Order: sequence, then structure tokens, then C-alpha cells
Amino acid sequence: MSDKSSSARSVWTSWLVEYSIEEALEIFYLNGFRHLELSVEHFNECLARSGETAYLDETESFKVRALALADRGPVDLSALAPVNFVHAHGPFSPFNLQSPLECVRAVEIVKQWIKWCRKLDVKVLVCHPFTVKGLSWSELEELNLRCFKELSTEARECGILLAVENMGWGYGSRVEHLLRIIEECDDVAACVDTGHANLNAYRGVVDKMVAELGGNVAATHLSDNDGSWDQHVFPGRGSIDWKSVFKAFEAIGYSKPLNFEIPGETRECPDPSRRMEHLSSMIDNLRSRYSR
Repeated sequence: MSDKSSSARSVWTSWLVEYSIEEALEIFYLNGFRHLELSVEHFNECLARSGETAYLDETESFKVRALALADRGPVDLSALAPVNFVHAHGPFSPFNLQSPLECVRAVEIVKQWIKWCRKLDVKVLVCHPFTVKGLSWSELEELNLRCFKELSTEARECGILLAVENMGWGYGSRVEHLLRIIEECDDVAACVDTGHANLNAYRGVVDKMVAELGGNVAATHLSDNDGSWDQHVFPGRGSIDWKSVFKAFEAIGYSKPLNFEIPGETRECPDPSRRMEHLSSMIDNLRSRYSR
């Protein structure tokens, strides 16, 4: 956290999920945020408002929100506040499957999100590993390699980089799982989720995960927890050694703004009209603790 400029701050747009994408981006911009991660909720909104309801994330709360805004009409992308999307979060539901037979449809949905990234001028799409109940790790690896090879072809055509996010448990929780996909598929990198890392595979040594991924990191989800569950609280409120984590990001030469994904903090500040002040205060406190 050595960069003290306000423009180096990034947070996922769900911090202001109560607002439409136009309203949220305007509030972020007016509060000095020039870099953001486009959240699933606001991405879903863009799809619904353009009539692309067949490709919505099927998570109930996300879908209900998107459909409630659908009658506002297409988002005028040229009129949005001039922020930079450091990355977008891909859909959740296509990666969480009940059967391998669902993969064809799941891949088609993600392909549409990749195409929309080009429309939204987003260069990196964060994706979860594909999971199917009952499959072994080796079977899941084979499934992920097959799916991400197909997705990477679409990504390359659209000029998009896919960033596979580490999970808290099971397949996808360890660096070797992500590196296998990255090594076998073009246009695929990694997203470091510090909260997920601290749950099991890298509990207490999140910096180790960053170091092992090295130059393969293309996206970040920063949050803290006490190691018992994914609390998604702001850095410094859990058990992660942030001094080591920040040093690890510097050591691998990660130059993008580190991005906060902290839904747990909305419990501390339920009023969306006060949330930007709360966020800026937390970031300032973090910088005062860890700046060089």
C-alpha cells in the first residue's frame, strides 16, 4: 500500500449495489475512485437492460435485481462516468454445476460475458474454476482444462484475459491447480482472493500464494477473515499478515490497483449514502499502517 494517490484505489462496484450502474459509477467517480471491478450484479444489470436475459447469472438475488432494472433500457456506455474497470467478475452459476452435461451451456454463458467485456471495455474477466459434485480432483482438472481451452479461444478473439480465482476449499484452492490451467490454456491468468487463501490452503501464509503465482496474477480480491469462514471484511480486521502480502505483491511486480471485495463491511455501514465515507476512512487507515 505504498501508493498514496487516490487514483490507485479500487473496489468492486457492489459496494454500491443499491444503485444502478450509472448512479454507482458517478458516486465512485465523484469520491475520487478512478479504478473499479465491475461486479456480477452490475454486469447482470447491463445484460438484462439490453435484453440478454438468456445469459444472466442465475443466482436468485442477482437475477431478481437485474430483471427489476430491465425496463430502464440499455445502458448508454458513452455516458458512464470515466472510470477504468481493472477487471470484471464473471458469473457464479455457470461454474457451479450439478453434472458435466451442463458444461456446454455453462461455457456458452461465459462466452457471452467475454463478448460483453469487449463492449464494456473490460480487459480482464475473473472466473471461478468449474466444479461438479462427485468428481475427483483429477476429473475436475480434466473438465477445467477442456472448458478453459474453449473459453480461451473466445477470449483471444475478443482481446480479453481470463483470470481464474483461487477457491477456499477443494479443487482450485491451491496454486498448482491454477497454474495447470494457466500453463495449458492461452489468455488465462490468476485472480488472487486473499480471503479464500486464508481459509485453508494458505491460512496464515497468504503471501506464499502470491509469491508462487508470480507474474501470472492479473486480478485481485482483497479481504480479510479469521480463518474460520469467508467473512469478507476489510484488511486488518482478520488474521492475514498484510505487511507480508503487500510486500509479496510488490515483489512480483504487480502494478494494478489492489482491489477490495468486502461485502462483510456493509454490515458495519448498511446506509449506502454513507458508504463512500466509510470506505475512504478504512483505506486511509490501512495506508497509514502499511505505507513505507
